Amino acid sequence: MYGVNQFCWGFFGSMSVEIVLLCGYYRRGATLPMRYRRPGFWLTRFLLAFLAGGLVVAYGITTPLLALHLGAATPLVIQALAHDSRRFIP
Repeated sequence: MYGVNQFCWGFFGSMSVEIVLLCGYYRRGATLPMRYRRPGFWLTRFLLAFLAGGLVVAYGITTPLLALHLGAATPLVIQALAHDSRRFIP
């Protein structure tokens, strides 16, 4: 599994988080939050999923399951990187 396959597994891993959240709203019969009606949310969510695919390729993950996991964990990975980088900014 290389290149495009790696990227797709990471991308879909990231998007699967949103799919699970949406299923939860529908299962409970709850109204969807306003963020799901905003194009800006979907644009940033798509960019985050794109970044997840890129991280999978950059890390060289070769198994689909690990790529899916990293894709789903990408928001936490990015938050951790951003938090650590603030320590070094004067």
